[in-house]
Amino acid sequence: MAFIDKLIKTMNLWLPDEAQKNTEKGHIFERLVAETFASNSKYFTIEDWSADNHNKTTGIKVEANQNPDLVIRYNPTGERFAVECKYRTNPSISQKNGGPVISWAKPYQIENYKAFSNRRRIPVFVVIGLGGKPDDPDIMYCLPLEEARFPDLFFSLLNNYEKEPGSGFFWRDGILR
Repeated sequence: MAFIDKLIKTMNLWLPDEAQKNTEKGHIFERLVAETFASNSKYFTIEDWSADNHNKTTGIKVEANQNPDLVIRYNPTGERFAVECKYRTNPSISQKNGGPVISWAKPYQIENYKAFSNRRRIPVFVVIGLGGKPDDPDIMYCLPLEEARFPDLFFSLLNNYEKEPGSGFFWRDGILR
């Protein structure tokens, strides 16, 4: 019996659980977004990239993990903004009306991003990749945090912020597209 118990305890080392797979997908998508900004270095510089250093098994918390993933500077004007990257394989179903939604954050995360925006006095944008693969999503959205006020976002809102996957980002008049 002891062998079976040990085998079960070590299983997640060689068979990653769903949370580990989702975390890795998120990191791949985050790299895609960062590479898109970095490839246009004439206009954008990545000033900060959250390392996501934490260990849930030991309970070690890193305060910076509460911040958006990237802080970007628009080089022509020196303006700064932050970007939170989220990848979802599929939409979820809304508990409110049964329609499709993108569940992008927990309420406390949204509050953390708002606090970051207020503290740093910079806007925060949410870039969402949907479907396909994390490094090649079918659809992308780029919306201001003020529009992403709720954990579940309806497509009637998201469709206003659709972005062509693989296309560069543009900064104009305080808006990221």
